[in-house]
Amino acid sequence: MRRVVAHGAEPVQPPVDELAAVPVELGGRTRYIRRADVRFAEAQGDYVRLHTRSGSHLVRIPISRLEEHWREVGYVRVHRSFLLAVHAVQELRSDVSGGLLAHTDAGDVPVSRRHARELRNLLLEAATRGDFEPRGGR
Repeated sequence: MRRVVAHGAEPVQPPVDELAAVPVELGGRTRYIRRADVRFAEAQGDYVRLHTRSGSHLVRIPISRLEEHWREVGYVRVHRSFLLAVHAVQELRSDVSGGLLAHTDAGDVPVSRRHARELRNLLLEAATRGDFEPRGGR
């Protein structure tokens, strides 16, 4: 289907995904962390620590803002302090106190009881679609 643009009007551009990459400043240099590389985000006061396979990076942005922008691309709030990439979950584990942990290649993420069912449902949907393949235990 063709999009018709009125005479003299500018073509409509898709909205910019402003948080597809997050700037991280370190030692006077700015580096950009791609959202796709972030396994989970951890709130730390007014900051968020972005955890990737290769390390973690502290940025000044509220976790609620990341959640708002990343929800539609597969990130889910699993705890008041954690936002998790569903595609990064390798398995779910019980911790020593009976709580639930989501295991990723960047570390384990606590899952609150309140969010456990939603996460399990999202993982089942993703596995059914073939979006990721959970790995067995180590």
